Amino acid sequence: MKVVKLSPESFDKFIISINYCSYFQSAGYGRLLSKFGLKDEYIGFEENGSLVGAMLYFSKPIFMGFKYAYSPRGLIINYNDTQLVSNALKTLKTFLNKEHFLLFKMDPLIICSKRDRKGRILAQNNNINQVLTTLKNAGFTHCGFNSYFESVKPRWEAELDLRKSTEELFKGLTKQTRNKLRKATKYGLSVYKDNKYDFASIFPYIQDKDTVNLRYYEEFHNLFGDNIEIYYAKINTKTYVENTKYLYEKELELNDYLTNIIQNNGYKGKNMSGVLNKKMESDKLLSSYKRYMVEATQLLRDKPEGIVVGCSVVLKFKNKLFLLAEGYDKKYSNLCTNYLIKWKIIEKYAGSNIESFNLGAIAGVFDPKQNQYRGLNEMKFGYNSIGNEYIGEFNLVVNNGVYSLYKNFKK
Repeated sequence: MKVVKLSPESFDKFIISINYCSYFQSAGYGRLLSKFGLKDEYIGFEENGSLVGAMLYFSKPIFMGFKYAYSPRGLIINYNDTQLVSNALKTLKTFLNKEHFLLFKMDPLIICSKRDRKGRILAQNNNINQVLTTLKNAGFTHCGFNSYFESVKPRWEAELDLRKSTEELFKGLTKQTRNKLRKATKYGLSVYKDNKYDFASIFPYIQDKDTVNLRYYEEFHNLFGDNIEIYYAKINTKTYVENTKYLYEKELELNDYLTNIIQNNGYKGKNMSGVLNKKMESDKLLSSYKRYMVEATQLLRDKPEGIVVGCSVVLKFKNKLFLLAEGYDKKYSNLCTNYLIKWKIIEKYAGSNIESFNLGAIAGVFDPKQNQYRGLNEMKFGYNSIGNEYIGEFNLVVNNGVYSLYKNFKK
């Protein structure tokens, strides 16, 4: 086996020819990060004249002419073939040493398990221990099975199967998610696709989500073209006023009814405790609805044409859809904006040639009391998605002698 350098075009041709789908291993992503200070390199693993594996990695100099490399989603190869993987890793290490690399990191797209929203295992990869052993024998150190976001790329992601009808997908939603979708629609939210790719207008919604800047998204679009899609959520201000007024008036009727019960019966009666609790809950809702009604009236006066309150950016890559970024105006957090946008995207692609929707990172902790990102998991699992657990990150020290000097230098 030998390593051969590939052109970006040859690398993409290989990716297209196999059953593999991660835009992190694509020439488009390589070119994207090359515009932000990293050098993109593409290599193949050739055996008997045939390409049996490939990899994109980024490099940068770090110490005494030696370099650091990171390969997002790692070496693409048949990990079920232990001998093939072992030969490829040995060949890779020789290549990295020859090219004066000091450290190498990768996080292969190998699924350990698939889980439901309660953490129950739906499917398990029985080859994981063998893969771990093969990598260890090749000199790689596993960084562990982290549950949160300690790694460069997420070790846990939510993915929704779109090979169903819209009706089936809606039935799979949790009750909480269905209620949020109805609420968003009730308040007058609508979703539409942007054809202008005006990233400057959406950046205020998503800039606090990542460390990337506006240019990053603009370059993303330049490289992936119409495979990038932007969806906006917009308030119909007239509908917003009408519906908030309706909700306020209906709650006021209930509140008056409960007040009348309390006044007529005093604080006696075996059911009075429940009535009082309902009255306190109604008071809170009434206060919220009144505030929304005042805001809606002001908004209709100032923005009769409506107002954009949230957005989502997605990427189509091969047969999958990836959620790249999303955000909303915090002043309208009650509208459940991002819930509705994602559902409209799901509706659009249900039963199409797009087989799944990768909703992005989740936490690998399924006890709500223990999960500090409980809301994130609830939202993404609310669409009846599946949690993919990946094998995680691996580090390889290519030159131990120089690495010892490097560690002492960093102290």
